[in-house]
Amino acid sequence: MTEALELKSRLKDKGVFLAGGTDLVVGVAKGRLSVEHWIDLSGVPGLSYVREEGEELAIGPLATHAMLERSAFAPALAQAARTVGGPAIRNRGTIAGNLGTASPAGDVSVALLALDARIALVGSHGSRSVPIRDFFVGPGKTRIAHDELIQEVRIRRSADSAFLKLGKRQSVAIALVSAAVVRQRDGRVAIALGSVGPTPLRAARAEAHLALAGLAPEAIGEAASLVRAEVTPIDDHRASAEYRRAVSGVLVRRLLEQLAASSKPESPARA
Repeated sequence: MTEALELKSRLKDKGVFLAGGTDLVVGVAKGRLSVEHWIDLSGVPGLSYVREEGEELAIGPLATHAMLERSAFAPALAQAARTVGGPAIRNRGTIAGNLGTASPAGDVSVALLALDARIALVGSHGSRSVPIRDFFVGPGKTRIAHDELIQEVRIRRSADSAFLKLGKRQSVAIALVSAAVVRQRDGRVAIALGSVGPTPLRAARAEAHLALAGLAPEAIGEAASLVRAEVTPIDDHRASAEYRRAVSGVLVRRLLEQLAASSKPESPARA
């Protein structure tokens, strides 16, 4: 990794880090990007891992979506990874590439946002940790400095989580709307959504309401209404803003109902 950072420091904007290449190479092929020098990270050892370390999951930057979908640590993350492209894309695309692309529709990014991930960055001036809430700046823009790359992603164990995506298909399709919900062990609920703003976003007002009202049916209905008011979707060739706003509420309601059902104690067996 040191050699890669030295190359980037020397090449500056003329050098671009390459991980899986599933987004960057397509961008170059379609004329949206121009790259003079690739800095290929695929041969750097020790960057491709997904491992549990106590109450945390540590994810290397070259961990693929296929690796994430096989992990049972956070259901929302595995479910999100499972919807990314087809098998070839999931076996090639990486978590660092997904985060670095900073797409408002990034499925894995939405799950990680709900899971309160922390992103470790390393560069020529040392390393630092950025909470994912502060990571995305705008479409295609992040807090990664020009001489930095993602070193690791970490999430803490939660009580339960789930992810849903609406697209033309369940995979190999950009999300019209995606949503992830997480119930922490202290009962707090996090809600994140994609494709309904310039970046993946957290539904702060809906979360605050659930913190007071819990997961009763009435509270879930109100949270879904608050989500519809919080999102800021746009009209494009895939869907209208009005449709995305309505679907946001529907997905969040379904996910919260799922969490509520999973948190209810089982009824004792009758004699």
